[in-house]
Amino acid sequence: MITWEQIRRHLERDGVPFVERAGETRVLEVELRLPDGTLGVEVSYDEEHGVVRFVVPNLALPQRLPRYRHELRKALLLLNSCFILGGFSEAPHGRVVFGITLLIEGGELSYAAYRRVLNALAASVDRALPWLRQVASGALSADEGVENILDVSRRLQERETEDAQPAAVGITEDEIEAFGRALMNGAIPPPTHES
Repeated sequence: MITWEQIRRHLERDGVPFVERAGETRVLEVELRLPDGTLGVEVSYDEEHGVVRFVVPNLALPQRLPRYRHELRKALLLLNSCFILGGFSEAPHGRVVFGITLLIEGGELSYAAYRRVLNALAASVDRALPWLRQVASGALSADEGVENILDVSRRLQERETEDAQPAAVGITEDEIEAFGRALMNGAIPPPTHES
């Protein structure tokens, strides 16, 4: 069974500040530092069921008129259908919550899995919140807001793919011609080794 101390050690390893809150469920109130500010995250662990939950509980939205509530709910529904990990939900007082729940099998929450969850949490909120705010204020429809969020994700994914591809090796026409002549003459040049 995963231990509460293991979660604490992962946070301490990364130098992430947290405070433990006692209550019916044990909760760590975590301050996740991002380039543009701090994200408040609550990490809870249900030992009985082996469930770890990472939640951003207070995503403030502009004060919205009742007529935009339907659009925001539609945007959350559309957006959640695109997520594999986690999802948004509406909370009282004009707030939105984002959470990722993990069912731990094998009794361990590896450091790599913990890091992936925190990165997914931060990236999801960072990409979606500006557009959800516009939907909540009536500046965009639900469809427009979600399309903008997905467009940001697509562009980031394309950039990551381009960065991951090795640079193309340029071969000049002279090199091709010299190689062809060597083949015709039966003198195949030895392979070149680059370090």
